[in-house]
Amino acid sequence: MNEPPATLPPRVVGLGESLLRLSAPGHERLEQAADLRVHVGGAEMNVLIGAAALGLPATWLTRLADNPLGRRVAAHARAHGVAAHVDWDGAARAPLYFVEHGAHPRPSEVLYDRSATAMTRLTPDTFAWDDAVAGAGAAVCSGITCALGPGPAAAVEALFAAARRAGAHTAFDVNHRAKLWTWEQAVPVLRRLLPSVDLLLAGRQDLLRLLPDASPEETQVALAHRAITEFGCGTVVLRETAQLTGRRVATSVVAVTAGGEVASPTYEADVVDAFGAGDAALGALIASRLTGDDLAAAVDKAAWAGAFQHTLPGDACTMRPADLGRRGAPARRILR
Repeated sequence: MNEPPATLPPRVVGLGESLLRLSAPGHERLEQAADLRVHVGGAEMNVLIGAAALGLPATWLTRLADNPLGRRVAAHARAHGVAAHVDWDGAARAPLYFVEHGAHPRPSEVLYDRSATAMTRLTPDTFAWDDAVAGAGAAVCSGITCALGPGPAAAVEALFAAARRAGAHTAFDVNHRAKLWTWEQAVPVLRRLLPSVDLLLAGRQDLLRLLPDASPEETQVALAHRAITEFGCGTVVLRETAQLTGRRVATSVVAVTAGGEVASPTYEADVVDAFGAGDAALGALIASRLTGDDLAAAVDKAAWAGAFQHTLPGDACTMRPADLGRRGAPARRILR
C-alpha cells in the first residue's frame, strides 16, 4: 500500500536587494585596509536564509546586474538553500557596501555604493506577483526596499496585495536606514504600506515616527498597541539588544497582539559580527510560526536566533535546527 505523500512545509517569499559586503579586516578603518573580506548581505535574503536553515522552502525575488558580481550574489542565495528568481539587468551596477567593524566607543560604520543598481529599476510590473506567491505561507520585505525609490516601494505594495489574495501572511521590518532616506521621505510611504502588514518588526524610534501624535512618554509596548489599532497589524514584534560588558550583548524579543504581550527570555552573546541579527530573529520567528509553534515558542526562538547570529561572521544566518535545541542549556566551549 502506498504511503500518503508527506506534507511540504509552507514556503516563504521575499523581495529585496542584496549587496556585496566588503569589510576591513578585524577592526581596521577602511583607509587602513590593504585587503577586504567579501560577504553578501541584504535584509530580505538574510531572513530567507534563516527560514531556509530551519527547514522552510524559500524563494527570493530580485533584480541583479547581469555580470560576475550579480552572479556572485545569486550563487550566495543558492548556496544557502534559497531559490533565486532573478530579473537580470545587463545595464545595471551591482550594489556594494563597505564596513568598518567598530570597538567601543567607536561604532561600526557602513558606507553604501548602491546607486543605479538593478533593484532601483524595480516596478510593480517586474514580476507576476500572484504566481510568485502561489502556495506561500508568508511574504517578507523591509523598508530598505521601499527606500530604493518609488518603483520599488510600489512593488512592495503589489507583493503584499498578492500575498493577501493568496492567503499568505505578510511580514515587514521597518529597517530604516538614514543613509538611504530621511524619515520625512519614509513616513508617507510606510504609512501607506502598513495596513497591508500582518507582522511588523519595529523599534521604538520607528513607532514614534510612524504613529501620528506619538509621545516619547509612551512605553514601547504602548506604542506597539497603538500601531495595531492605527494600521491593523496583527502582531508587532519588538527586539531589544542591550550592551553589557566588553563585546557581550543581551537580546530579547516581545510580540504584541491585541490580546496582550508575549516576551522571550533574554539571551547573551559575544559579538563577532554585529550585522544580520534582526534578520535572523525574523527568519526564525516566521519559520517557527509557519511550522505550528505558538507565539511564546516563536519569540523564544527568535531571540535565540538573534543572539546566535552575533557569534557568526557575515550577514547570513547559518544556524542549524540543533542550535535552537541548545537554547537555555548551559553554555559549553567545545561540543565533543
